[in-house]
Amino acid sequence: MATSPINEILPHLRRTLLRSDGAGMTDGELLECFVSGREDAAFAALVRRHAAMVWGVCRRVLSCHQDAEDAFQATFLVLVRKAESVTPRHMVANWLYGVAHQTALNARASAARRRARERQVTEMTEPANPEQELRHDLLPILDQELSRLPARYRSAIVLCDLEGKTRKDAAGQFGVPEGTLSGWLTRGRAMLAKRLARHGLAVTSGALAAVLAPSALAVGAPVSAVSTTIQAACLWAAGQAAPGVLSVQVAALTEEH
Repeated sequence: MATSPINEILPHLRRTLLRSDGAGMTDGELLECFVSGREDAAFAALVRRHAAMVWGVCRRVLSCHQDAEDAFQATFLVLVRKAESVTPRHMVANWLYGVAHQTALNARASAARRRARERQVTEMTEPANPEQELRHDLLPILDQELSRLPARYRSAIVLCDLEGKTRKDAAGQFGVPEGTLSGWLTRGRAMLAKRLARHGLAVTSGALAAVLAPSALAVGAPVSAVSTTIQAACLWAAGQAAPGVLSVQVAALTEEH
């Protein structure tokens, strides 16, 4: 049977989109490309798309830059291992957020054990002003409470607040009307503010949106960490070892999931 023109064109269009870092493709489409065809370009696009959000989670939980890099890399390696289990496919950001938070907590516990063995003393500095004091008190429990929100509300906050997507774009990711997404976001912020209030942190939903903004929470992920992660992940996906790329700490964190 002759191949129809459309069947010849579609693979070419997909390769073209992947070469442009997945522009025009949804998270679900990129993940499906990786799951079904082990497309390295699709995975690389997902890493670059969500790097800042994942890095922000790791950096808020971990004070040590190297520990944060280890948790960042391990998060995406877990995605390589468990990509098929991400359902529904369009919930990639929410899934990555949860894995990043748990991985960072595991890395923090591991680092604490190392410090205990080495008898290191970490010197803490006092916040310089009230705004810094609020952030100093808020950040350690922000992800703790955000991670406990129902999936739809947490996903809306992750996409709109942590990743800076518009409500229209986020609604498109979920395949729901913009009004529905806006309702999830408003409800999620209110629930998060209420949970933070239980810790003695009085913050309004509006103020919470400003605190959660990407520019307020963290700088972008280091370019070197992103490139190293993509390299290690592609080798891992191909069933190859990654000498000099995958550290013992990263391997251990990855295996904990």
